[in-house]
Amino acid sequence: MMTETVRPSQRALASAALHRAAWFAACRPDTIDRLLKEGTIRLLQRGEVLCRQGQPVEHLCLIVDGTLEVSVTAEAGKRHLVRHLEPGQLMNLIPVLDEQGAIHDSVAHVDTLVLLFNKALIHDVLDTEPGFARAVMRLLCLRSRTMYLDLADNSLLTLRQRCARTLLYLVGPWGMPRPEGVAISLKLSQDEFADMVGRSRPVVNRELKSLEREGIIRTTYSHFVILDLAALERVVEQQ
Repeated sequence: MMTETVRPSQRALASAALHRAAWFAACRPDTIDRLLKEGTIRLLQRGEVLCRQGQPVEHLCLIVDGTLEVSVTAEAGKRHLVRHLEPGQLMNLIPVLDEQGAIHDSVAHVDTLVLLFNKALIHDVLDTEPGFARAVMRLLCLRSRTMYLDLADNSLLTLRQRCARTLLYLVGPWGMPRPEGVAISLKLSQDEFADMVGRSRPVVNRELKSLEREGIIRTTYSHFVILDLAALERVVEQQ
């Protein structure tokens, strides 16, 4: 049950996000109502931690508004920024299903509203809603495919190609058409972008400057504009 004071506007946002989320599209209306009633709406302040790698996970998280930053930090302190999750995405699906610790660190990239469902509720919905169970399986398959492709790309692609591929990934959730090209609305520091690529900031910045000199992208303070999307795609496809 909800334990925090929730504003009507937050409840309305959570309801809209739940009804839009593809993962719940096959659920009966009474199941959606139950999820909203028994879920917990929580506002994470920028930088606030949802979970840490290895810690127990008690809830499946649906991002309602904002952005959740997902990363892994090695014992030596080196961090890999796995991805940013936008509204409608699910977090902590695997720990909820296998009842083991969190795989990643997840932190609010900006103030982020989430809807949390406890494990018992999700297991019950999986048992009674075959459409939801199939959607969960498809999501797990999609993320597995993405992980395998990322592993292959990190071994086979040049640093220039990896930078271009990361920029193309950002276009999907955060690309905004502009007269000059596609602006990436997600705010990223140079360190954060380098953590996504998996290399040090100086070498990543050299590749970005090269793409900028070629007129393919433009970098501004913590933002990117893709000036030539086709050229950026060709960079990734180069042999």
